[in-house]
Amino acid sequence: MNEIVTSIIGIIVTTVVLPLVTLGGTKLIQYLTSKIKDDHARRILSSITSSVERAVRVVFQTYVESLKKSGTFDREAQKTALVLAKQEVTRELSIEAKEFIINNYGDLNKFISNQIEATINILNN
Repeated sequence: MNEIVTSIIGIIVTTVVLPLVTLGGTKLIQYLTSKIKDDHARRILSSITSSVERAVRVVFQTYVESLKKSGTFDREAQKTALVLAKQEVTRELSIEAKEFIINNYGDLNKFISNQIEATINILNN
């Protein structure tokens, strides 16, 4: 019985959550694009948003999904997932993107954390 429930949860997560990640990232890009006039800034922010979306997707698939299936995704696991996503985004961002964030938003780490949280929030709502 538990195997059936676990299989069903896995199917639901794969067929519902992953498309929502993509949709959420797309909506975030559209929102940011509508607020930005400068094409160069728009391209950089689009790249940043895509990096955040990919990081959230990777961490979800490689870390969160298995913990949720086993029922062990708790507060500490959430913190670890955030750290993993931040590391993934930081690794993927270009120097130009990092400089853009620092020059326009200040703290790189805080900006990345906020974008990850915003992406997760979009996906959950």
